[in-house]
Amino acid sequence: MQCNAAISGKISEYIDCICSYILLTSSPSTTEGDFMKKLFASAAVALSLAFTATAQAAPLQWTLADVTFDDGGTATGSFVYDADSNTYSNIALKTTAGTAGAAAEFRTQCTTAHCLSALPELLFIASANQSDLTNVPLLDIEPSAPLTNTPATVDLVFGMSFLCSNAACTGIGGGMRVFTTGQLIGTPYVAPPATPTSVPATGAWSLALLSMLLAAAACMYRRRKS
Repeated sequence: MQCNAAISGKISEYIDCICSYILLTSSPSTTEGDFMKKLFASAAVALSLAFTATAQAAPLQWTLADVTFDDGGTATGSFVYDADSNTYSNIALKTTAGTAGAAAEFRTQCTTAHCLSALPELLFIASANQSDLTNVPLLDIEPSAPLTNTPATVDLVFGMSFLCSNAACTGIGGGMRVFTTGQLIGTPYVAPPATPTSVPATGAWSLALLSMLLAAAACMYRRRKS
């Protein structure tokens, strides 16, 4: 059955594809009961595949573990990374003070031309304004392997923090310190529950079931016409 490409589209389109396939492969002697059983069995498999594919594409929350600097400070926190779209979100990293560097919080990915050219290094800054990064703390995290959407523990091969020496952060200013140990632990990201509203929302499975019932009715109508 050549309906695989439709899985990534709308569920209703996939079910309609199944309907067409069953109509083509059913004989005139097929009873309506057998026809419906075949339709619902195929549609159930389609829905299962669609929802499984969606679940597998979920981004991960990557958490710093046992990260220490050579000046006695530490780095903790996490960020969410979606490898499919190469996007970062929910960045909440922080460092504690040591003999060389000061405490700082990092909630923004550095996206200057210089920072982007350093990929796959993970660079985060302690300012939402990237027009002038002079004396802004930067946190450099370098994993031993590319981050994916598969849960894993990744060792850090290098890492450091420092103050940017100029507006584009192309140089290292003061407060430089480097990681001595550390890992990134990736786990499935669980989004916080949405704010309740007074209008009840229809769940994904309810919409899918409704689509399947409508498709079944359409299939029966098409079969009787043929």
